[in-house]
Amino acid sequence: MKKILFTLTIMFTLQNICFASIPVDFIYINGSNNNNEKMHQWFLNGIKKFHPVLKTQIEQNEYTYKHMLNNGEYEIEPEPSNYFWGYKSQTDLMFMREKANLLRSISPWVAFFVRNTIADIMHDAIWVQKTHNMIPILQELDAQIKADLKQGKKVVLLGYSAGTFITMEYIYSKAPYINISNWFENKNIDADLKKFMKENPKKNTCLMAFIGSNITTADPLGHIKINNNKTEFINAYKEMDDFTDKYCVPENSVIGIINYASPIPLFYSDMADKNLDTAQFYRLMYKYLIEHDFFILTANYADDPLGFPNGANRTNDDVKSFANLEFDSEEGFIYDYSKKTSGRTFARAHTSYWNTKKRFAKAIVKGYTEGHKYQYDPDTVTKRYKKLQKLQSKNNKNK
Repeated sequence: MKKILFTLTIMFTLQNICFASIPVDFIYINGSNNNNEKMHQWFLNGIKKFHPVLKTQIEQNEYTYKHMLNNGEYEIEPEPSNYFWGYKSQTDLMFMREKANLLRSISPWVAFFVRNTIADIMHDAIWVQKTHNMIPILQELDAQIKADLKQGKKVVLLGYSAGTFITMEYIYSKAPYINISNWFENKNIDADLKKFMKENPKKNTCLMAFIGSNITTADPLGHIKINNNKTEFINAYKEMDDFTDKYCVPENSVIGIINYASPIPLFYSDMADKNLDTAQFYRLMYKYLIEHDFFILTANYADDPLGFPNGANRTNDDVKSFANLEFDSEEGFIYDYSKKTSGRTFARAHTSYWNTKKRFAKAIVKGYTEGHKYQYDPDTVTKRYKKLQKLQSKNNKNK
């Protein structure tokens, strides 16, 4: 009898081990105008009410359970995490308000009100974009994420409003999408340096490590400068793996980004500027995301005046064609779902996401499902191509 009980205990223990889920931490990042305790609490209370609803919607939806949660391999943490950067801009905001108030006695009331409102809305979004403000934020967020990883967790980042700048800068700066030897293949450096790198390969690195390692630097015009001192170059190259461990996030640790109330196209239009050297890193980042089962979902309310869609959704085949990219594998996707309205007045739409928690949670689930199917569901792909062929045929007839 004791042997039977012992055997059952072992089997039960092994079963629990086999079916143990990997926890996924949802880290919410605040937006603009969260510079005081009242707004800090507004942010914390909002995500605390919203997160359980989103968790339930994702878990109960067959498609997101299968693909986002990998058939139960991943389990969303019951409590939301947050990264709050609102207080960091407080000093600069007070300085700006002090200057704006100098016109209070002579400026027409309407002009004064509009000026101050625009300034309050735009200040933090402009402030957080500045490199000397953004880098410390990215480093703090990175430390928080790596603390999660040490506990065996995965991470999804959720950026609200100007917080979307942080999610995108984080993955752009921290994801290890740069193969160092490959990057230098068509660059004007000595052949012996290229040979040295081929014979001494390093693991893929991220942009922050790459331009901070003394191999290269980035100038204010967005051009990458190669260190022409061969001794310094070789010494820096030898230390690249240490730089990568310090400044980059490991592969497959952050599994997705959900951006909402996002004004990214308004502030990051230079992403499309092919004249900048940094534009090639966006291409490499895109390739990395698709090959590593990473998703970026933008879910704005259609009536949010500060929520900008990222443009027309594109298939991986489209991207291969116009960006001259090839994917070793195709698993991830980037998708914009800015179709749902808030059900509030347009003036309140930007701040209504957590207040309309069920509506917004369903929009995220719908957006994820549409985005994944848009790339990988056979029926959806077939319908899309038939629709495209029909449109092309109609256009040809009209010529």
